[in-house]
Amino acid sequence: MPSFRKPNPENGKPSGLAALLAEMFRPAHFFLGPQLELEWEHAVEQELPWEIFQGRLLDVAHTRQRRSFVAWKAYATSPPGESRPNEPLLALYLDPEAEQLHVVRGLESYVWEGYNAGGNVYLSRERRKWVRERVCTIPLGRFADEGELGDELACGLFQAVVGTSRLPLSSVETPLPQFSFGQLFYCYRPDAPPHAGPVRGWRSLLADMLRPSLNPREEASLLETFLHAVPTQEMSAAAAAFVKRWSQYQRTSADLPAVLRTLFNQVSLSPYTDLVAKTLAFLRALEAGGLFATEQVVDFLSFLLRHLGRHLTAFDLVFFHHRGANYPDALLLDDVLKEYLALLDRRPDLFLGDRGRTGGSPASLRLRRRALRQGWLLRRRYEGHAIPDLPTSPGENRRVLPPSHPRVPDEQITQPARRSRQLYAGDPLLPRLHGRIAETLRQSFLDLEHPDEWRELGLGLFLDRPLGVGKAVAEPDGTLLLAAEAFSLSIARQRLLALADDLGIAPEDALLQRLLAQPSLPGLPLDALAGPLRPGTLSLADARHTAADFVFLRSTPSSVKAFLAQFDFTPLAQQFLLDDLLGGKDMLIARSAASGRLVICDAQLRPRLEVEVAAEKGFESRAGQEYPIGGLRVRCVPCDKQAFAGGNEKDNKMDVPNSLLTVLPSPRAFRDFSIIHYKRSS
Repeated sequence: MPSFRKPNPENGKPSGLAALLAEMFRPAHFFLGPQLELEWEHAVEQELPWEIFQGRLLDVAHTRQRRSFVAWKAYATSPPGESRPNEPLLALYLDPEAEQLHVVRGLESYVWEGYNAGGNVYLSRERRKWVRERVCTIPLGRFADEGELGDELACGLFQAVVGTSRLPLSSVETPLPQFSFGQLFYCYRPDAPPHAGPVRGWRSLLADMLRPSLNPREEASLLETFLHAVPTQEMSAAAAAFVKRWSQYQRTSADLPAVLRTLFNQVSLSPYTDLVAKTLAFLRALEAGGLFATEQVVDFLSFLLRHLGRHLTAFDLVFFHHRGANYPDALLLDDVLKEYLALLDRRPDLFLGDRGRTGGSPASLRLRRRALRQGWLLRRRYEGHAIPDLPTSPGENRRVLPPSHPRVPDEQITQPARRSRQLYAGDPLLPRLHGRIAETLRQSFLDLEHPDEWRELGLGLFLDRPLGVGKAVAEPDGTLLLAAEAFSLSIARQRLLALADDLGIAPEDALLQRLLAQPSLPGLPLDALAGPLRPGTLSLADARHTAADFVFLRSTPSSVKAFLAQFDFTPLAQQFLLDDLLGGKDMLIARSAASGRLVICDAQLRPRLEVEVAAEKGFESRAGQEYPIGGLRVRCVPCDKQAFAGGNEKDNKMDVPNSLLTVLPSPRAFRDFSIIHYKRSS
């Protein structure tokens, strides 16, 4: 069974279910900022209105059903003179009859409700109200012992605070506002003293919660909380303390960029806080203290710019992000690019090379120049783009946030013409184009003769959840989030011309003409892809909203790795020669427009497997990963005469034996939960 954290048999576990839940929910596992106080409460028996429909907990006003629970709750305290919220910020609800444990959180929101205005007239009005969200439901009978159950509960409580997904489309996938503002974090620490209170301050956060057993996502979220908690004037001391604590677990500063990359891969930047500014201050402090080389800072910022470039190529501010209403990525781009330009001015050898200093290999220099080029082009494109007063979305605008983040008028979100602000107003980038910056950007133009650089000029990263078949329209979907790279020739040409114009390169320039004459890259066209599984969900076909000529090249290596880890293809590979496909090299995983099934193509984009999701038995989740209980059904294996190991080849397609029709979840990742029973204490 996969675990949220690495199993540690030395951890002492309480005896009995109630003792375990009380232990997991005690204050010692919470970090609280100075603006948050919590009150813990335990109810031996509490009856609540309760109904779960399509994965969501219905509002009290919408259900007549009631259930009886044993409850562990944490309430956010109210200012003096105000009553306590009627819903807890976090809660565990144990249903002994159904043998289920529910992790629930509360959010103060603006909601609409009906009321009797008199005279048999019913109207609606908006008011502030605490609403409940079901984060996860844990069937107790699935777990063999308290250790496994505790690990799953640690994951559920962590996700209740930071959100259930790195792509926050639905409310439950987003962090609690208290986490976004650095006021709340959950991190189970089994060695916490019995009567310890919540962790306070960045020093205690490092001393008490940073440990080698953390899940990588926990580690990144802890760093995010740490950056929020450190006052800017203390950043130098805090950076040194972080690296010192880090080194106690045989980790070095060379390992830190990977954690920062994870942080920004999963972070939700909306509401936009001081996180980016604090991160840049953290990097400066690491460099100034000799804990980070300048090359490490440059390469991390290069990573951010390149990945922002791919993201905003795919999901632009014209069609996506509520047509630019939610624009934190554009603010991140601005802050990071300016820091990058300052480093370029200070260390041009890291971008152009220098005989007197080791700037890096030609490939690394070209990669850094690529980040500059992509960041420059995006920043220039969005200058003057109409934006609301603050970056937000319809869902976020319904949440009650601190006074520093007032509500944006709804009309600014839905109607771009009603927006009065412009992105980067009064701060054009072009006046910075001189000296080393101009030289480096001109060299990045020459780099476009390299196939990888030309490819990157029109490359977007599109997201898909192809395994969520059978889920309802608004049902939360925690199945694998896969990403695929796609290239648009029209976008590449538009950017090429924009770059040439900024650099003053004449239209008749030989290199410019050669690049404009480049054909598109070979790839899977949009017409071959199926649309979204249901309204409001992601699919690779979203690419047509950005550019009609996108062709898909491959799934990202991390997506391929996650897909192969979740399912076991061994029985199929014993019958068919699929070693090259299943070896983790380049492949494309996409839903076919012709059949609606999932097609797996090899590096040459040849279809090698066609599967469908066996969704009849529903879905289960473990350690934050949701998967179809029935696995995947293999429908056909297109192949040539040498591709079948059993010798019964046909011209171009193999019928799959009945014994191989289902690819079950991998034993490396999942066990058959039907044989795992939780031992209830007496």
